[in-house]
Amino acid sequence: MDAQMLFIGCVVGSVGLAVYFATQMLLGNDETKLRGRLESDSKAPPPAERGKGTGLSQFATRIGSAAAEPFMPKKRETQGELRKKLGYAGIYSPGAFRSMTGAKVILLVVGVFGGYLVGVMTDKLLLGLSLGGLLGYLGPTMWLKTKIKNNQTALAHGLPDALDLLVVCVEAGLTIDAAMQRVGAELALAHPVISREFGIAHMETRVGLTRSEALKNIGTRTGSRALQSLAAMLVQADRFGTSIATALRVHAETMRSQRHMAAEEMAAKASVKMSFPLVLFIFPATFIVLAGPTIVQLMNSDLMK
Repeated sequence: MDAQMLFIGCVVGSVGLAVYFATQMLLGNDETKLRGRLESDSKAPPPAERGKGTGLSQFATRIGSAAAEPFMPKKRETQGELRKKLGYAGIYSPGAFRSMTGAKVILLVVGVFGGYLVGVMTDKLLLGLSLGGLLGYLGPTMWLKTKIKNNQTALAHGLPDALDLLVVCVEAGLTIDAAMQRVGAELALAHPVISREFGIAHMETRVGLTRSEALKNIGTRTGSRALQSLAAMLVQADRFGTSIATALRVHAETMRSQRHMAAEEMAAKASVKMSFPLVLFIFPATFIVLAGPTIVQLMNSDLMK
């Protein structure tokens, strides 16, 4: 029995290490390197230290790349779709594509192995193998979908505040590029996702892209409709020579109104969503509390004997 518990503990530890490796591979990015090269006032590490990473992260990346090599998709459409989803999730690391594929392979093997152990212990080997392999293979995909949803929500919540600060900066005399840089620096703590996107757009303008291209890349890169509408509005204001401050103020009010209506819509849906747990859990308990003593007395009465 002790040997069996030790074996199960080793298996659980191996699964935990595999999940940790996959998380480290998917979350690693080179944004700090690019920011250190392009921002003169950044506190980037020296070039000798910039390319170094933790030994665990490098080991996990090598394992993921080696596991993903035989299973890399050959079609460019498939590769482009996965890269686009990684961009929607805010993952811009060059090795994220291989790491994602490698995580699927590693977790598939781990899931099959764990399902085999569970199937042996419960005498349902085929069901354990099937469920273990399915959960292991779909785990990274479900994680990526959750990451995309969280990233889109963070962008939508942080954009109205960013627009208000942009209005203040533009009215103070800054250009839209300098305003985006300043707002990105100011929102690094409150809204890091918006800060990162504004910082990337500013760095793109510094490497030679035009302002309109950098603004369009924000919407294309993130897949956020709010940022896409903001980029289209700024491009049109710049093209037709209208006041950018006025356009930003109107757009900020529109975004805030949409956010308020979305909150009202969620509040209106709450009553409908509460119907299922209310009928399934609360009504039976209330019925038992109210009618239970009466039914017990009725069962013990002379009428039921």
